[in-house]
Amino acid sequence: MRHFSTLQRLGTSYLFLAPALAIGAVHAGDRLDPIVVTATRVPQTIDATLSSVTVIEREEIERLQPRQFTDLLRGRAGIGIAESGPFGKLSSVFMRGSNSGHTLLLIDGVRMGSATTGSASWQYLPPSEIERIEIVRGPRTSIYGSDAIGGVIQVFTRQGLEGPPRINAFVGGGSFNTLEYGAGVAGGTRDTRYSVSASRFDTDGIDVLTGVGDDDRDGYDNTSLSGKLSHRLGNGMEIFGSLLYSRGTTAFDADETESVFDPDTETFVPVVVGPFSPAENDFVQSALRAGVRGFVTPEWQSQLAFSQARDELASFEGGTLADRIAQFDTRRDLIDWQNTIHLPADWAWVAGLDAYDDHVDASTAFAEDSRYNIGIYSVLQGALGHHDLEASLRLDDNEQFGSEATGQLGWGRRLSQAWRLRASAGTAFNAPSFNDLYFPGFSNPDLDPEESVSVEVGVRYASGRWFLDAALFQTEIDDLIAFDMATFSPQNINEARIRGLEMEMGYQAGGWSSRTSLTALEAEDRATGNELPRRSPFSARVDMDRVFGAWSLGASLLGQARSFNDTANEDRLSGFATMDLRVAYAIDPQWTLEASVRNLFDRDYVTVRDFTGANFNQPGRGAFVTVRYQQQ
Repeated sequence: MRHFSTLQRLGTSYLFLAPALAIGAVHAGDRLDPIVVTATRVPQTIDATLSSVTVIEREEIERLQPRQFTDLLRGRAGIGIAESGPFGKLSSVFMRGSNSGHTLLLIDGVRMGSATTGSASWQYLPPSEIERIEIVRGPRTSIYGSDAIGGVIQVFTRQGLEGPPRINAFVGGGSFNTLEYGAGVAGGTRDTRYSVSASRFDTDGIDVLTGVGDDDRDGYDNTSLSGKLSHRLGNGMEIFGSLLYSRGTTAFDADETESVFDPDTETFVPVVVGPFSPAENDFVQSALRAGVRGFVTPEWQSQLAFSQARDELASFEGGTLADRIAQFDTRRDLIDWQNTIHLPADWAWVAGLDAYDDHVDASTAFAEDSRYNIGIYSVLQGALGHHDLEASLRLDDNEQFGSEATGQLGWGRRLSQAWRLRASAGTAFNAPSFNDLYFPGFSNPDLDPEESVSVEVGVRYASGRWFLDAALFQTEIDDLIAFDMATFSPQNINEARIRGLEMEMGYQAGGWSSRTSLTALEAEDRATGNELPRRSPFSARVDMDRVFGAWSLGASLLGQARSFNDTANEDRLSGFATMDLRVAYAIDPQWTLEASVRNLFDRDYVTVRDFTGANFNQPGRGAFVTVRYQQQ
């Protein structure tokens, strides 16, 4: 594709880009076109990619002033969020209507997620440690393997740039007795880049289930550390490493057993925490990665990386080790060898091998406590005349269910300097979790992987300060895993068809910045004709900001139509709309004062209800103030 020559002109450092270091943009006329690596594992501009992609930069994160990670995702094109309360409570991310376990989370290239539940712990990600987020909608199993039926979200932690050490710090607080603070330092030389930062978030929260337990607030605290280091050796090779570590506590009402939701089976089952109700969950989430990369020849770039992901949860009814009632610790050890061959005529071929081993250490005795997966993958992309082409193929060998092959084809054509048309089709699969396969009394070791076929047609417009991206998509999922109450175990019994339209458009000029996201969705259980639970048929988000000298003002409007809480479509969740306001004042080039009001009109709304009919409450109106320092 033509974008490879553009990236080569930026220097070899950009072609060293692994998922740990993809930060940047190239000029496209009078605008900046962000570079992404998640779509195909190699750097591409958004205009050049054949995928539906959204990028959230650090500048936007600070402008939006989020209190939790899901604040950044809610209402984005193709994304639905369901939360069992705010601030560290169980969160499900439905990308293009697929299950939460069908969205792969990467942190600096590290494959995240609990091996027991099969889903990522979105609720524990700290916005303060994030430099950039890349959202790729649509199947990516033929590149990354299982868990990517709906798409991939990659989080990049803070990183340093060439220059002297620069300190950053912030402190803030507000409603719900919330306090947050953090500090870091970043910098680099021609050959070395580094960044290290730490932060703390602490809140009393709200009473998540009114009238349940002791009717007090269910608090949350999260202490996080991130670091990133890269150094170029004398022979042109580069060593690199990254770390994100978070630990803390999230509280629940004392008799909340029936309200624990398994996002993989879309039902309430006792397999998550056992027969008792925790009053508190202590968690650890970490992503560690190290490796070496560089050019073996002028055309052959290679990278070898080792990484480890941890997702640990201990549940307590009291405050001591003796009060522990359940513990689920999972560890994933990974190795990834990726090779990129730059071919003539601006073509590129990516070929690699990855392998990971999942381990479970739990208070519950699983029938199996480990399994491995080995995958080989290949991506070919380039152009023939005015047509851009992309093909990917992957073969996975899983210890539990054997081999699975997936593939994807993509096509694009530039209709004019501003307009570009694209289309793609691909297959994907999702492996059953340890809970599905091995949890005593509630599992089924004979489960097959969920399989899907997806098609998409999209168009992108980018000219001057405007952009528009729209896509029509359809996904059919076979062997969907659902909990069968007749056998009290998960079964491959459901088929789902998901159709939708998603659109993003934005404008940036003259101090104005705006982004609008719309999603129309039809997610149907083919066996019953019912809607899949907690998928709203329509959602929208509008972010608008204006800079006036040292001042900036902004507002976000989010809304979604009604959905159903259950598979029978008998428990209706009402639609809602909320508005957030924000203001920032640059005291000087280094100091900034920020303030925000969330849920301005104090709307009552819920996205999850337990099967007894109790609402998992969401916060009412809240106000927050932050002071931020960035050394220049």
